[in-house]
Amino acid sequence: MNILNSLTVRSLKLNRRRTIVTIIGIILSGAMICGVTTIAASFQDLFIQSAIASDGNYHATFKSVSLDNVKYITDNPYTRTSMLSRDLGYAGIDRSIDVNKPYLFIREYDSTALQAMPLELTQGRLPEKAGEIVLVEEVAQAGGAAYQVGQTLELTVGTRVDAAGTVLTQQEPYSETESLRPLFARTYTITGYITIPGFESSLTPGFRAIAYLDAGTLAAADSVDVSILGKNIRQIFQKAPEIAANAGAAAIKYNNELLKWSGVSGNDDVNRFMKNLTLIIILLVMVGSVTVIYNAFAISVSERKKQFGMLASVGATPQQIRRTVFYEGFVLGLIGIPLGILSGIVGIGVTLRFVNRLLLNSVFTVVSDEVALRLIVSPVTIGATVLFVSLIILLSAYLPARIAARISPIDAIRLSTDIKIRGKSVRTSWLTRRVFGIEGDLALKNLRRNRRRYRATVFSLVISIVLFVTFSSFMTYGFNSSNMYYGKVPYNVMVQKYGATAAEREELYAQITALAGVERYAVVRELYGYADGLDLSRFGPFVRKNFVDKGIYVPDATGKFSAGFNIVTPGPAEFKAYAEANGLNLADYSDPENLRGILVNKIVLDGRIEYEPMAMTAGEILHLAEPKLDDAHIPAEYDLEIGAVTDNYPFGVSSGGTSSVLVVSEPVFAALQQTYRTESQASDPYLYIQAQDSAALTAAIRQLGGNSDRSLYVEDIAAVQERAGRFQTVIAIFLYGFVTLITLVGVTNIFNTVSTNIALRRREFAMLRSVGLTPAGFSKMINFESIFYGLKALVYGLPLSCLISVWMYNSFGNLFEFAFVLPWREILICIAGVFAVVSVTMLHASARFKQENIIDALREENL
Repeated sequence: MNILNSLTVRSLKLNRRRTIVTIIGIILSGAMICGVTTIAASFQDLFIQSAIASDGNYHATFKSVSLDNVKYITDNPYTRTSMLSRDLGYAGIDRSIDVNKPYLFIREYDSTALQAMPLELTQGRLPEKAGEIVLVEEVAQAGGAAYQVGQTLELTVGTRVDAAGTVLTQQEPYSETESLRPLFARTYTITGYITIPGFESSLTPGFRAIAYLDAGTLAAADSVDVSILGKNIRQIFQKAPEIAANAGAAAIKYNNELLKWSGVSGNDDVNRFMKNLTLIIILLVMVGSVTVIYNAFAISVSERKKQFGMLASVGATPQQIRRTVFYEGFVLGLIGIPLGILSGIVGIGVTLRFVNRLLLNSVFTVVSDEVALRLIVSPVTIGATVLFVSLIILLSAYLPARIAARISPIDAIRLSTDIKIRGKSVRTSWLTRRVFGIEGDLALKNLRRNRRRYRATVFSLVISIVLFVTFSSFMTYGFNSSNMYYGKVPYNVMVQKYGATAAEREELYAQITALAGVERYAVVRELYGYADGLDLSRFGPFVRKNFVDKGIYVPDATGKFSAGFNIVTPGPAEFKAYAEANGLNLADYSDPENLRGILVNKIVLDGRIEYEPMAMTAGEILHLAEPKLDDAHIPAEYDLEIGAVTDNYPFGVSSGGTSSVLVVSEPVFAALQQTYRTESQASDPYLYIQAQDSAALTAAIRQLGGNSDRSLYVEDIAAVQERAGRFQTVIAIFLYGFVTLITLVGVTNIFNTVSTNIALRRREFAMLRSVGLTPAGFSKMINFESIFYGLKALVYGLPLSCLISVWMYNSFGNLFEFAFVLPWREILICIAGVFAVVSVTMLHASARFKQENIIDALREENL
């Protein structure tokens, strides 16, 4: 080690406080960067696990590819893994637990697909050769001994056709008028049971059965679906259409859930949102890290300036002085970076062990017990952290190193470059002394006298304010977005009975509402109607911008538009309560001869965008018609008056997609239903319940309807919200942890800057005391300096924070639509915190100077 490096190490040891604070800053920066990337990688891994468990491990599926063309997919250089599957057809079930599911729907997978698709075994094993099959466990429960593991099934496989002979698919519900057209016979051995896949609708007409696909038995005329995993997932949307065209595929189905969490999306809004959010976070982390480390090196150079001048006077070259500063950065980084990485990994690891309990059975892990939040630490994460923090240290040391190398030896020894002032520079207003006294005047003169240190301190405070407020805004917008997905509803149990007559459903709902624990309920029925001949001005701004301007709503030849309306009734009791809550007269809305409804002018689209769809007022008349089913159908038409416009929904009623909601009374709804020429236009009524104990009531309802009755849909809304709430808690833990790190970086930065500036003014304070400044006056002067620092930092920091918050809000606005809000509570905390941190730091740093010997302080030399 050469003499200059030895002096650098000795200087670090002598200035232990500054060295420790700088190392803490590097540790916090490293922990923050490593922690952020580790959290991102861990959550991405969780979502990918969940997507694979719920949707399967494939990137794209090419539909209906002829056997001769399969090679154009499997042999494509882009394809990493390929798997074959096909829909074989339907077979009748001897005994079904659901009158609307009288079939087995048989789908065949090859061995690779069986491992990649989301099949959860409950008993036995998956098929391993031709002639083997697994069934959903509901079939085994109803079929008894004939459907047990090891039994042989003789099935006649065919296609569903309606009365006109049209082939029906799995997406079309069962109808009593349809029939099964037999095609061929198959013999299978049952090897196990699976749960009903999460992606399967309760309205599908066939229970899923999975058989083994032996590609060697396929005929040349057969067609199959080919699923692939691509070599580069980010090219999937470019490569898949090319492959599909070469293979003659009928269509492409992307595994959007897996692609989304792998960082690939065909949605430009999602891509823009992620890019902007990532850019904001990286910029904030980088600025915070650079500031705290740069200030440490700038202060170090300022303290050692006289030492550098003496070294230069005895022959040290500018290059050697620069290398001295860089060597200081190397030593500090050698200590701080490994500790920062270790702190980040250990901290995140401990946190993940805790939050995994909260995530158990959350909305992202219900699909499989094997899905868990794992600590993902990759060499890329560690390498990126080392590179990033090293780059920050290098950049932070570069400018101070240049300043140290360029100063002349005489100026450095005399410290003549520290303060260059003229009388005008420190002149203050008479009002300052009048208001704040001599101590306030001295405080302001001190700040103006050394503008470089003053600006460095204010800059540190501004960065701390920006970091705290903007990350608080990030949390606010994140939770606003999440609340739009999982917002509270007044009911906690939802019930619907499919395929029953009105009398049967009414009897069942009466039995359910008579159960113990039911506090409130609504039986919601719904009709759909279209309004034609609407002017553009009758739509809200959001609809005009996002539907009309983008060509989704197209005018007719006369320039008029049409709009859909969901016409709902919550039942007599709830409609009465809704009318009273909005100050409306019930009798005005109960006349079936005078059709009148209440327009709910608020829509929450996809759980993330809230807007006013219409620009209508009370008293307007809507000319409505029922949907036209076919050319032979003549829709019923009628006029309905808008009696009132509200922004709140009645109990049991929620936003109906992109269609506005019209709430009507039971008599008006009955009149409309009679008007409609097609009875099937009315949806099956939903029963919404507010219960004391939703879990107990849900179990009682299922027992009442028969636990195996698939035609009875029961959902415990409270359980879903509880799982969503646990996930929000997990996100809050990480976000608040990150804000805590940001706050610690800011406090470290402020403490380092302010305390060192105070320490460098030891002689100045001694001179003030020597001319009569009392300890009380000294404290008053320090307090005024703290106030001036805080005020100046807030003047710059708060507007800048608001601008970045707007930028962040616009990033969320690509996917979510909600009102812009500032985190006022956090802003107030920040204002109080700035003054508190600066005051405490300055008082702590200056306390030891109050009783210090004046002569010793005047002799002080910083070497």
